[in-house]
Formats: sequence, structure tokens, C-alpha cells
Amino acid sequence: MKVLLVFPPVTRPKDFAADKVRITPFVPLGLAYLAAVLECNGIEVKILDALIEGDLNGKEYNNEIRYGLSDDEITKAIKDYNPDIVGTSVLFSAMERDGTNVLKIVKLCNNKIKTIVGGPWAGINYKKLKQSQWIDEVIIGEGEKAFLEYIKGEPITPDYIQDLDTIPFPARHLLPMKKYFDNAPGHNGYKQKPFTAMLSSRGCPAKCTFCAIASHWGNKPRYRSAENVLAEIDQLVQIYGIKEIHFEDDNLTADRKRALKIFDGLIKRNYGLTWVVPSGMAIYSLDDELLEKMAESGCYSVSLAIENGNQDIVTKIMHKPIRLEKIPPMVNKIRSLGMDVRGFFILGYPGETKTDIENTIKFAGDLQLDWSHFFIFAPLPGTKIYQICIDKGYLNPADFDPLRSFYQPILKTPEFDQEYLIEAKEQANLQVNFENNYNLKHNPAKAIRLFKNVLDIYPHLEFAKEYLKQTMINLN
Repeated sequence: MKVLLVFPPVTRPKDFAADKVRITPFVPLGLAYLAAVLECNGIEVKILDALIEGDLNGKEYNNEIRYGLSDDEITKAIKDYNPDIVGTSVLFSAMERDGTNVLKIVKLCNNKIKTIVGGPWAGINYKKLKQSQWIDEVIIGEGEKAFLEYIKGEPITPDYIQDLDTIPFPARHLLPMKKYFDNAPGHNGYKQKPFTAMLSSRGCPAKCTFCAIASHWGNKPRYRSAENVLAEIDQLVQIYGIKEIHFEDDNLTADRKRALKIFDGLIKRNYGLTWVVPSGMAIYSLDDELLEKMAESGCYSVSLAIENGNQDIVTKIMHKPIRLEKIPPMVNKIRSLGMDVRGFFILGYPGETKTDIENTIKFAGDLQLDWSHFFIFAPLPGTKIYQICIDKGYLNPADFDPLRSFYQPILKTPEFDQEYLIEAKEQANLQVNFENNYNLKHNPAKAIRLFKNVLDIYPHLEFAKEYLKQTMINLN
């Protein structure tokens, strides 16, 4: 039995290429975990990351741009390895087309090869993917146990592994780790290289209406022990020379005692590691002691998942368990500890008025964060708010574009339309992050670093170039 796990390449329309929305290679932890479990069960397995192994600058492909391996290169890799089963991962909506194309290539190589797909987006779109002639099986939810059952010819029983310590560490030895070290930019940059991602828990106890986490990881969060997490960090430092960790947890500090043990373990080891949680941290799970331990253990930037500046929207519509009055003193505390502080904000949530949106932008500006990330709301299939949007006529499901819907508005409510949201986001970004950036007055050198980081990701932003130029002139 030979298994090939393929992380898909990225194919984009020319007007949606990497100069508009970045291409971010990252270690495919899901496939690496899966490969580790297969190896432990005596199954020969190989991982092919068809993005990192190919051309990251992009090449012409069917009047679009392909980043990563071409179809011919993927075909050759399949024929050379000659697997019995090929699995691929579809984490996000934008990966569905490329993931399906990989399995199409497999079937065209040899129709007898079994094909299987998993990942959060695959689980949400199970019925659609199951109808594809290129796909033999779709895994819903967690993959390690289900994939093993499929290989053994047993019925797949949807279930969640309760003791995460029983799962072996990701099989990073099957991946070209140096290529990630050299080419992966991270979500919001990095402080030290080499850095890598890791996952210390699965799921989140919160029940936010916009979040699809529960549909993949289940309704209850599960945690690796602090000892198990620290053992993996030991391995990353000793084998790969890692200097920075990016925790990809949905809620790293939800289990407070465990989080403190992890931070204390990092302090005791004194590796000189830096770390961040790029996808954001739950505000309700943070307090002064945790923040102090985070800073002492190497955290240098805290991204707060604030989402909205109106308590009624946060509580009654988003169902997010935070109190907004807690945020300003927390921002001050984070800054006093020498850590950067960022915030995530959603504009255009169903039920909002234009006044609510303006309040959110003002709230973000008043916080004087190092950076505010503004996103136009897009409802995820499988979430509570998605069905609400359909029922109220705010969304036609046919308008959901898997490639573009997280970068452009798709909702229209009685209170606002798409054009208003585009303008509101652009103005919020300009006013909060550039015109009134906290660091322009207090730390111009940091403002320059932040502006450069933006241009590394979005080189087409002319106003960012101008602000960078002026700030550098003023500093000198």
C-alpha cells in the first residue's frame, strides 16, 4: 500500500493574481499529521506540496496564472510514485478548484487509483464534492482516524480524537522544510527565521455565528497537554533550528492553566524563541498575568479578534463573548509589555447600520493600535449567519465565488450595498492605519517597518508607498 498526499497548487485569474492578493506558502500541517499516523501504522506515504515545490512567481495557465507545479509536473510525480491512494486537502473555498483538479489528474493517470479529499472546506461541501467523477471519498471533519479506516477498508465513522497527545508529531521530515524557511512570508511577517507553524489545540469553546470551526473540529475544544506541546517545540529547535513559532490555534489561551504551563516551559528552556498567534487571540481568555507570561516567553505581537465596535452587535448578533470596555486597558497593557498590538475588524455584518460601521472604524482608531485589519464580511457556508443571510434575501448562494468572496463584498442589506462597503473599508484603512497611525507620532521607525510590511504583501498600494516615503523623509 502506497499513499500520496498532495497539497494543491494555486491557480488565479489574471486580475486576481499575487500582486493583488498574496500567495502564502505554509507547512501543510493537516497532511503532515495524516502522514505521521500512516507511517506509525506501517503504511508507505509521501507528501507532495504542489505549491512550494513549483514556481512561486506564477506562469500562464489556461488564460490564468498558476503558482506551483504545472499539471504536467503533477502528472509526472504521480506516475513516478505510482500510489494506490491519493489524498488532497481543501482547507478554504479558494482551494476547491485546484484540489479537485489534482484528483482529476490522478484519475487521468490511472483510474484505478483511489482518490480522497478532506479539510474544512471539503467537509462543508461534502455533497457537491461527493458527486465529482474524480473523487472516490470525502472525509468530514478530523482526518487521521477516518483516513486510516478508509485505507483498511473499514466503514468511516465520524469521530474526534479526544486525547490529542496520542497523535504523533507532524511528519515534517517528509516536507522540504528549507523551502518553507526560505519562501514562506507568514501571515503578518516574522521577527526571526527560520519560523514554522504548529497547532497545540483543536477547536474553540466560543459559538460565534460567523465561525465554521465547529463544523470541522466539533463542538468542544480539545487540547494537547503542555508537556506534549513543549516536546514538539524541543524537536523543532533541535532538529530544524527553529527560532520562531506561529501558533495556528483557534484559541490558544482558552485553557488558562495549560497556556501558563506552556509559557513557563518556554521561559525555563530559554531557547530565545519568539512567537505569535497570527490568526488572532480571544480577548475574553486574556488577563494581565497571561499577557505578562506571553511577553516573557517570547511573544512579540498580539492580534486581538475584536471584530466590531458596537456591544449590541458583538453580543446579540455575533454571539461573541467579549466586553468592549475590556479592550482599551488591554491594549495599553500589551503595549507596556513591549509587544505590538493589532486588531481584526469586520465591516458589513448583517444587522449592522452605516452608523454601526462608522462606530467600528472610530473604535479601531481610538484604540491606537499598531495596525487594524479591516475585512468586509463574507458568510461561510455551514455557519449560522450564512443561512440567516439567505433567509433574509441578503445573499444569493449563486453569487458566492469561492475565489473572490473573501476579498470583495457579496451581501446587500437594506442598510448598505457593496459599493458603500468597499469605500468604507478603503477609507478605514487609509485613516486608521496611515493618516492617524499611532506610530507616526510615537515610533516613526516602527511605522516605516509596518508600511514596508504592507508593501511586501500588497506592492500595488500607491498610497502606502507615499506614506512610507514621507515617513522616511521626516525621520531623517
